[in-house]
Amino acid sequence: MGAVQMTRVNLIVDKASVGKLRKLLGTHSDSETVRVAVEHRLASLLALDALRRLQRIGKLEDVFRPNVRAKG
Repeated sequence: MGAVQMTRVNLIVDKASVGKLRKLLGTHSDSETVRVAVEHRLASLLALDALRRLQRIGKLEDVFRPNVRAKG
């Protein structure tokens, strides 16, 4: 992974929500909180996309189907 290019942007956000998220994430600033939240969201979307691609090519088994569960 290469160097990350950072740039300053202005965002309009709910300060209280950022504060709550900051406490949950344990970050030290609003900027860090927003950066971490964006990274987390991007990672979750990429993971979901990968799972969907695996499902499309038949490499992901649905273990919650009734016929797959062990009977007992």
